[in-house]
Amino acid sequence: MSWLNVLYQTYENCYGMIDISQTSGVKPKKPLLPPFHTLQNSHIEVTIDENGNFMDASFIEDKNDREIIIPCTEKSASRTSGEEPHPLCDKIQYCAQDYLGNKKSYFNSYIKILEEWYFFDKKNRFLHAIYSYVQKGTLYHDILSTGKEFGRPNKDSGDFLIRWKVNIPTISENRCWKNNQLFESWQRFSESKESIEDICMVTGIKKPIAINHPKRIRNSGDGAKLISSNDRTGFTFLGRFLLNDFNNEKISNQAASISVEISQKAHSALRWLIDRQSFRNGDQVIVSWSVTGEEKPNEFSDTNTLFGDSDEEKIIELNTYRLYDAGQTFANKLSKKIAGYRGSLDDSKKIVIMGLDSVGPGRISITFYRELTGSEFLDRLEKWHSDMAWHFIEFVKDPVNKNKTISGHLIYAPAPRLIAEVCYGKKLDDKLKKTTIERLLPCIIDGRQIPEDLVNVAVKRASNKTGIEHWEWERTLSVACALYSCQLIRKDNKTIKIMSLEKERLDRDYLYGRLLAIAEHLEEIALNVAKESRETTASRLMQRFADFPFSTWRTIESSLVPYKSRLSVNRPGFLINMKKLLDDVHSMFLPGDFENDSRLSGSYLLGYHCQRLALKSKNLEEVDNNN
Repeated sequence: MSWLNVLYQTYENCYGMIDISQTSGVKPKKPLLPPFHTLQNSHIEVTIDENGNFMDASFIEDKNDREIIIPCTEKSASRTSGEEPHPLCDKIQYCAQDYLGNKKSYFNSYIKILEEWYFFDKKNRFLHAIYSYVQKGTLYHDILSTGKEFGRPNKDSGDFLIRWKVNIPTISENRCWKNNQLFESWQRFSESKESIEDICMVTGIKKPIAINHPKRIRNSGDGAKLISSNDRTGFTFLGRFLLNDFNNEKISNQAASISVEISQKAHSALRWLIDRQSFRNGDQVIVSWSVTGEEKPNEFSDTNTLFGDSDEEKIIELNTYRLYDAGQTFANKLSKKIAGYRGSLDDSKKIVIMGLDSVGPGRISITFYRELTGSEFLDRLEKWHSDMAWHFIEFVKDPVNKNKTISGHLIYAPAPRLIAEVCYGKKLDDKLKKTTIERLLPCIIDGRQIPEDLVNVAVKRASNKTGIEHWEWERTLSVACALYSCQLIRKDNKTIKIMSLEKERLDRDYLYGRLLAIAEHLEEIALNVAKESRETTASRLMQRFADFPFSTWRTIESSLVPYKSRLSVNRPGFLINMKKLLDDVHSMFLPGDFENDSRLSGSYLLGYHCQRLALKSKNLEEVDNNN
């Protein structure tokens, strides 16, 4: 029951922190609702006095002002059709006894529940005024008597939802959807309807126990429940609990005795958190939060989003990007960003990560659950972004000239959603995306190793350019490098990650990757000189090169002969530098490594990408001087 207690604490800490009203014409996230309440769009505002006399009615034109908090029952909260009234604010066909439209009138069921509530709390002056007025049965004609237009002409007004204003001189808040006394009154009444008292498994206190638990957790149409203990016809309780009184609701409470208050507040907090800060993928929902309500970084965003830089700041960074500084500037920037959260998220604060998913009709399962201190969460998030950081090509719209796009490389860790798309393609189904993200979550939160199969799939896709656009392949290459380098650093427990060209590295696969990048660059320049636009031999044979590097390299090297001849006339200085660089890399192979024709690991992509970036970041005639 730990998760219920944590959600209950979150509710108690956060209720009232966020203003429930609409502001500046912008629709905010849904508020943290009082227990036994829901959100509905209202259409007509009716004003009455404290004695229940009609004063005015008006149509609510502002769509951003329509959504209000109203009391509800479990059945009315999830009604799609049929006779299930809300107890206070409802459609005209429920509230107006004199309604004469085409809709069926449900006034009798509405007045019954309102009357029951009124007799429970007669001292509530707000409730007394509304009940007294509704009893008169003149609501529909009173609205029409104002002479105002309500919606489109000739439209049946039966579907318009009424909200109440009660002008009581001694009460400052006359709006029913913001009156805390009404909220508390309905909560006490709803709790009194639960007839069974027992020990709550969450608090250990004897309280009214919830027979039915809330649904509509992930969205307004979600009929699945996290807690369901009302199966008295199947085999749910057989052999586990006392069945002497099988038809009594007490049977289900042997399985889960949770107080009404805890269940309502915990589920309300979970709905609120899911709406405002969750990661969604179909039925899958993953949400994380600070129990005391502090702001926290999103573990599912890439580092670029985490930094929150404006387009102007990104353009400055693109223009000042230097390969030799790769890693150091990023690490300092990430450290400062995380440090900004450490002031409010320390060891005294609790961070919770919860994953939810459907397990069948009407049931939700908790697929992932962790409780961490604030500093633990930040440490693990910082490690994830540090270990996964790599060079990514970025395109930014020029804020001055909207038709101009600035491109270049930035360093950041990719988001889990992007990793899933790169590993399995953009058209991967929701089930595969869901599974991939679930597998990555422990890598982020627990610091576990990256799954081997994900790394292999990413490396294989990055090695094959066929049927993929250039920008998409660039992104795939960067993600593959990020995954493989993260796997290496976690395997060897390294604390320093190198993202620039390692000129002294003697790893066979890494050196072969450097050779491929040099050959590709040489041919690109030769094609550019001849003003030709086509794919290089190195690009076309990249997949084969990854499988058979030695034999494929001979093919690639032979294909360079005519390009070298062309460059000897047009770019002799560049050609000399490229030949020397090829010879230098050749000489670094250990005996027998170069002739080894076995498949290359993902290390070759690191060498390829770093060498490629190094060649593009320097003046061509100066390549040899720095390599």
